[in-house]
Parts: sequence; C-alpha cells; structure tokens
Amino acid sequence: MTHNEKRSHWLKEGAVGLGVGVLYGLTSICVGHPIDTIKTKMQGQMGFEKTSMVQTFVRTIRTQGIRGLYRGCIPPFMGSGIFRSTQFAVFEGVYTFLDTPLGTAVIPASGGIQLRILAGGVCAATARAIIETPLEYAKVRCRFLSMSFSYVCSLFGVIFLQE
Repeated sequence: MTHNEKRSHWLKEGAVGLGVGVLYGLTSICVGHPIDTIKTKMQGQMGFEKTSMVQTFVRTIRTQGIRGLYRGCIPPFMGSGIFRSTQFAVFEGVYTFLDTPLGTAVIPASGGIQLRILAGGVCAATARAIIETPLEYAKVRCRFLSMSFSYVCSLFGVIFLQE
C-alpha cells in the first residue's frame, strides 16, 4: 500500500503487510542465504579465514555441493517469513491505527516526519527483534555445530529463555 492513498481499517492494512512480508522474507532467504553462508565461513570457520569469496564458494561447492550453501537455512527460512511479515504487519497496523490528529502531527525539527511513522517504526522493529534474535542464534548453531533442525527446535524454548 502506498501511504498517500486513503487507508482502510488498520487490521486489513496489517494483513496486507503480513502477506507482502512473507513473500519478501522467503525470497530474501532463497537469494541471500548462500552469500551469508560464504561470509560466515570466511569469518569463523577453520580453513576459510584466508580465502577469497570466490575460493570459499568454489571450495564449498566442491566439498558439499549446492546443499553446502544452504546448510542451516531451515530456521531462517521459517523465521524470515515470520519476522519480516510481522515487521510489515505491525508497521502498517500502527501507521493506519494512528491516522488521527495526534498521529499525523509532524514532529518538530524532523523534516516532516509524522508521529505515526516513528511509532510504527519503533513498534515494528521491536516486534522483529523479539522474533528474529533466537532464530539467528539457531541458524548459527546449525551452521557451525552441524546440529539437526529437530534438535535446534527442541532447544528453541531453552535458547530463547537462556540467551
């Protein structure tokens, strides 16, 4: 939804944001996870610390195949759709809910930013961080410790409470 058209009910706007966020989240993992895997190998895996991105890519393909690029992708694949859609839905919901004289008031010395934009951004970022942090932790544990997805899922509640 563009923000210069008449807004419908805040729940409807949130639902539209939810759907768009799921598509964005799933697409970003399909495209970005191999790059993230290469970066992570170069930063913290023994034997990859002095290799270039291309060398790391080729070595990963030779030793592990395409699956090596997507190793550990299940937690972020599931989580990305959730936390990105939550971010979009919360922002759209708050933005539309605050379509009031107070919410549309411009914050002084902000260059025209309305209060509802700031409130929507803060709420959306907080919701995303609450969901994303344990999922990123699980992703890294899967990638480096060769843990199975079911084991990480069984620990997810413990990870969330301990970390």
